[in-house]
Amino acid sequence: MSDRRKSTSAIAALDAKISSREKLAEVPDVRSYREFLDKHARVKTKHGSAPYSFDGREAIAGIADRIDEILGSHTGKPLKDASLAVCGGAQWGKTILGLNFNAYITGVAFRNVGYYLPDDDLVQGVVDGKFRPEVIDLLPWYARMMSLGKTVNESGKAVNRKGAFMVTDGKRTGLGMIRGMGKIPTTFTVDCVVQDEKDDIPPDRAKYLKGRMTSSDLRFSLVIGTQRYAGAGQNAEFEAGTQEVWELIDSQTGDSFCPEEHWPQICRMAMDGTPRPTDPQLGWEGVFKRPGSDEVIAEYDPEAVYYFANPTTGTPLDRRVGRWVCRRPDRIKERKFSMRVSQFGIDAIDLAQIVAHWRDAVADPEQMIVFCCDRQAMPRSTLQQLDQAIIERARSVSRFTLSQTPDAAAVRFGGLDTGDRCWFTCREVRDPLDVRLRYAEQIALGRVKARAIELFHRMGLSCLFIDARPAADEARHITWALHELLEYKWPTIADPEKAYIQFPGGLAWDGPNSKWKGLRAAVVEFALKDGQGVRHKLGITQEGKFYPVIQCNRDESIQAIINELLTIKEGLVHVVNGKTREEPILRLPEVVTGSPPAAEILGRHFLTGSKKERNEKTGEEHFVDKVENHYLLSATYARLAETIGGSAKAAPFAFEAVSGRELVAEPAIPFTNRRTVL
Repeated sequence: MSDRRKSTSAIAALDAKISSREKLAEVPDVRSYREFLDKHARVKTKHGSAPYSFDGREAIAGIADRIDEILGSHTGKPLKDASLAVCGGAQWGKTILGLNFNAYITGVAFRNVGYYLPDDDLVQGVVDGKFRPEVIDLLPWYARMMSLGKTVNESGKAVNRKGAFMVTDGKRTGLGMIRGMGKIPTTFTVDCVVQDEKDDIPPDRAKYLKGRMTSSDLRFSLVIGTQRYAGAGQNAEFEAGTQEVWELIDSQTGDSFCPEEHWPQICRMAMDGTPRPTDPQLGWEGVFKRPGSDEVIAEYDPEAVYYFANPTTGTPLDRRVGRWVCRRPDRIKERKFSMRVSQFGIDAIDLAQIVAHWRDAVADPEQMIVFCCDRQAMPRSTLQQLDQAIIERARSVSRFTLSQTPDAAAVRFGGLDTGDRCWFTCREVRDPLDVRLRYAEQIALGRVKARAIELFHRMGLSCLFIDARPAADEARHITWALHELLEYKWPTIADPEKAYIQFPGGLAWDGPNSKWKGLRAAVVEFALKDGQGVRHKLGITQEGKFYPVIQCNRDESIQAIINELLTIKEGLVHVVNGKTREEPILRLPEVVTGSPPAAEILGRHFLTGSKKERNEKTGEEHFVDKVENHYLLSATYARLAETIGGSAKAAPFAFEAVSGRELVAEPAIPFTNRRTVL
């Protein structure tokens, strides 16, 4: 080798050592993610970039603090296996918050992170449109440590991969991977998993993400996104966590108000440009009225001054002054954290544009969906029948707890959804407009026969309807037991479907009219098409045993129970005694600290099961199947038990023949060849 080449090689080696020291020296000396955001992170502006700031975004500081608590930034003791769902409105910086977390966790903490998006097509867009220009290019020290498109797999081998990045200061290394969830994630081990736009990530694939953190001593899951579907995706993460919300503080009373939950009445227009207690409130119609008055004082004006105020007293509320309120502190010990920030809680977002959007949304259902999701940070969809507000209303109209103690003044009916686990509900009817889900219980399949029968008698049910599949044997057993037919010796009857059969205990099959009478229990089959109503069927086993079957349409049956939760506010017009019903018929048990888990699971199942799927080819919409909707189905069966079983009373047999358009009743006759009394 020539002296010149040796000299060049030596200089290169020296440069590499100097570069390595420079990299090490340039790593920010910070102790927390919040400090990193406050002192080192930057954001793009029209004129280049500026320091990241919590000014006007005070709520976000609380999210950074929660992340630091999980990472153990101040204690040195990370909260292992913790999860945090950051649920928010649009355009306040959720994705940038997540991408800066990538920079902090790989370039300061030198840990590994997997950042997952709904599909592979989004990866390049996020890398080139967000991560590179808004994080890497704004942090020169980070850019010099990074190798984009490279990482190390589980065997320690360096590999090239789109969306991968490796960060090193010469001594420490942090690995990152931005990937789509087009297939089940494999190969790479991480300390943290970030899911961006959870609603669009296939749930069956997301379940495998925890496995990517098995070898880590942290195993932190961060989920970021808007909430579009009640009871699913991002909203399910929020409901399963601590449910922390940002509330604005009244400087006079110390009371606090969650702005998205008090919308629109929390918003006022300053009539003379200065907030006053007499200023009108924004209403559901998109106009401003004074409290208690129907007179329209003002409509939206782009030049007007809008502000938030105590809905009762009118005291102005500063959007920069608030506090995080934890609705479910019992989840803290489980390390399941969830935080919600709407645009209402971000002062950097002009309130006038929110009011303008509301004015348009009240006249356009599609715009209302966008407003609720993007502005209000609450789920809403044309395919979603229920939302969390509807569930909370059903819990608050008549406050009660789950109980097996029957009310002597009410009539009760039961429903049972079957599977590997079975789900029982009791429907308590106090009057036609006051129906309560009095009790709910999950039952193991192995003990469902004994437990269902026990609950029937303990709660004094009038009738129990049971899911026909998949636990067909158990469903028939319970039905026979409640009709006292378990030990009955079944005779052979010719053409039984057309016969009148009187069973011991009061049950009767009216073959000529295809109707069951005296029902205490029945098996339900969702076997009919839309518009075919309800059919009674004589079920016959291979051994020749009879049992009652009720056939109906699945969508119509579920819609009927959902309609009991809806009111005129959701566009359901139900006139009672000349007035439109404004309260739900069906009431749900309250959920407070110490409530049985079933009380909360009920609400989740109703939300999840109320979502519809649209067939892209036919355009038909049907309620989702094969999801956690069991209590909704159980309640559906209980309602059928009331409407069908409650009216199916045994009566003396009488044959009725149709003559022309008139129904002519004929005297009861023996019909010994068609009527069988067992």
